[in-house]
Amino acid sequence: MIITIARKEFSEIVRDGRFRWMAALMMLLLLTAMLSGWQRFSHYAAIQAAAQGSTNQQWLEQGDKNPHSAAHYGNYAFKPLRPLAFFDNGITSYAGTAVFMEAHKQNFAIARPASDSSAIARFGELNGAMILQLLLPLLIIFLGFTAFAGERESGTLRQLMSMGVSRGSLLWGKAAGIAAAVLVVVLPCLAVAAVALAATGLETAGGGIGTRIALVAAAYLAYAAAFLFLSLAVSAWAGSSRVALMVLVGFWAFTAFLMPKTAAEVSRLAVPSPAFGSFMADMKAHQQRGIDGVSPRVRLAEYRDELFRQYGVARIADLPVYWTAMSMQKLEELDHPVFEQHYNSVREQYAAQLRLQDRLGLLAPLLPLRSISMALSGTDLIEHNKFMADTEVFRRNMVVKMNSYLSKAAANLNAVNDATNYMIANEEVFAIVPPFRYEPPALGMVIASQAGNFARLAGWLVAAIVLALVAVRRMSLERN
Repeated sequence: MIITIARKEFSEIVRDGRFRWMAALMMLLLLTAMLSGWQRFSHYAAIQAAAQGSTNQQWLEQGDKNPHSAAHYGNYAFKPLRPLAFFDNGITSYAGTAVFMEAHKQNFAIARPASDSSAIARFGELNGAMILQLLLPLLIIFLGFTAFAGERESGTLRQLMSMGVSRGSLLWGKAAGIAAAVLVVVLPCLAVAAVALAATGLETAGGGIGTRIALVAAAYLAYAAAFLFLSLAVSAWAGSSRVALMVLVGFWAFTAFLMPKTAAEVSRLAVPSPAFGSFMADMKAHQQRGIDGVSPRVRLAEYRDELFRQYGVARIADLPVYWTAMSMQKLEELDHPVFEQHYNSVREQYAAQLRLQDRLGLLAPLLPLRSISMALSGTDLIEHNKFMADTEVFRRNMVVKMNSYLSKAAANLNAVNDATNYMIANEEVFAIVPPFRYEPPALGMVIASQAGNFARLAGWLVAAIVLALVAVRRMSLERN
């Protein structure tokens, strides 16, 4: 009986001219979003690879100079995109895609495409995730709002019940029919996206691309199914199809537009983050007074006296090690805990904002879906923080290698701490700093970070099914 009802529902939907127009428009938008996303991803991947190769070469060919000056010359790290970024580019356009790494400074990421976009573009870039998150529920609503209310208004609902069709069979049959119609629209577009993804020839580090795709697909299916059963529940409960449509479109607007903006504002007010200017001023002041309230000058003098005692000398000129290199490395290390405290504080503030937004997903299914989609696509805050952490590790190692070489090379001279001593390094020396390589977080860690969002999304699906079962069981067969 369920299959018969599903076939009837499906055939009625596909014969409707309005469905054909909606399907054509939806397919066009989804295909355009997928293909434009793939083109954007391919373009960025090519530019990123060329830029990283170019800056690596510039580091090697910067010319003969003091090794510590080379550390100040610095190097860039460009964030590679994961293949699924063409489907959901997440916060990539806002968080920055490149970091300049230099001695004595830890920098934020720069090159934010959103800063060069128009005000309209900042409402969201056209990509497959946006189409599925915003327009797919609307398509389901337009297909499902008349499922029971329309049958009641036409007088056929009582006839169906009089033929011995159970209310449960009617619910599941209609759900299957509408789902089949939606899949007719979505599956061809996803097939095109799969071909485009295969054309990249890339595999995600940190986890298999197949597993990521399967989890993303499961999340979007749960999201779509939640809207499907909510549509059927409202259609069964509402007195007319017009009321059902108004309620469902209102909920869609609340979920798609009002809650994301509200959640962002609530999280920003609940966990405020500092302005860039005040952040840099506070960190600079903290550097000057020292992590524990003792200034770097005092700490450096204590370090010098410790070296004097260690080597049994009373003057810098008598030290068997190159004091200039040692002191610069010591100053660098004194800054590390200051950087960690301030940058980690900002990261924790943003993470707390995100956790609060995820908890508000109890009020709107789009919020947990959005976080899951970005995390599995490698375009979320976790991925960005991992990239920033890796660049800082690379920066510190670069400075250590340059200062260590300077110290060891100077030690071979007769006058180690001569005022005229100025060690010169060349390409062979610069090559001891390997090219930057980024390793994304492991897939297991990504999935674990989204456990709460998967649970909230599953909760929405279960609640929608229960609501639909209750509404169908209690629905009136009479026209109002």
